[in-house]
Amino acid sequence: MSPNNNLKGAMLTAVGILILSPDILLLRLIGADLWTLLFWRGLLCAIGMLGIILVIGSREGIRRLITIRKPEIQIISVNAVMHIFFVLAVQETSAANTLVIMSISPLFGAILSVLVLREKVANRTWYASTAVFIGLAIIFSQSLVGGTIIGDASALLVSILLATNFVLLRRYRSISMIPAVGWSMFVTALIAWPLATPMSMTGLSWVFMILLGLAILPISTALITLGPRYLPAPEVGLIMLVEPILGPLWVWLVIDEFPSIETLIGGATILITLTILSIRTITQNKNTVQNKLQ
Repeated sequence: MSPNNNLKGAMLTAVGILILSPDILLLRLIGADLWTLLFWRGLLCAIGMLGIILVIGSREGIRRLITIRKPEIQIISVNAVMHIFFVLAVQETSAANTLVIMSISPLFGAILSVLVLREKVANRTWYASTAVFIGLAIIFSQSLVGGTIIGDASALLVSILLATNFVLLRRYRSISMIPAVGWSMFVTALIAWPLATPMSMTGLSWVFMILLGLAILPISTALITLGPRYLPAPEVGLIMLVEPILGPLWVWLVIDEFPSIETLIGGATILITLTILSIRTITQNKNTVQNKLQ
């Protein structure tokens, strides 16, 4: 990829992550039940993404909105399930646990890249996996005692689905998947509708939900969906490590939810390992390109 494309991908991903970082905080402040959150989060985000597609006005985006084929079905299915288990994780465990566990998706992505894209994985990835799973074991040791096992397990599933999503985005990088991601939010709303109580929210909950659904989610999702089309996976993964830091920080500052000691130790182990892995991978990739040019 050219330097201009790399910069474009980095900017898209970084801005998307910054906009998305208050997501969990707003879900906490809304305070609705699982299915009501899923219904309004999905419906409003779908409307917001439709607006983005119409404003951008690209023929491909509008055509993809009404053309659903195998690639789109895969993205819609993965994202719809991922949205459901993400909100479940937010309700059943801490913000820090949710985001730290989700941050290991690059390792699952590497494994899936071997299986789906037939890519080779460096030995350092497997060494990093060992350290990451030690960090996970520390976090899950607390969840067994603290009663957050459902939330932590949901976050782990979200991590796997997030990795699957990024692998699919790379596999179909020539196709704009923003319409498919929008459809996935609509599918989530349809699934939640029979169990939701849509008019149960009051006061500021509506303000937070509208802000989240019509602005934060569609804009950040569109940017993060576009990022991997221009930026290699290791660099995308490195930028996304900002979210497990910013997300819990917002929650701590506003509602005083502080991570447990186990989460701090396990999370630090995971984030440091992933940061080192990403930097080493980026450095080696650049050296490989330079050697080929010489």
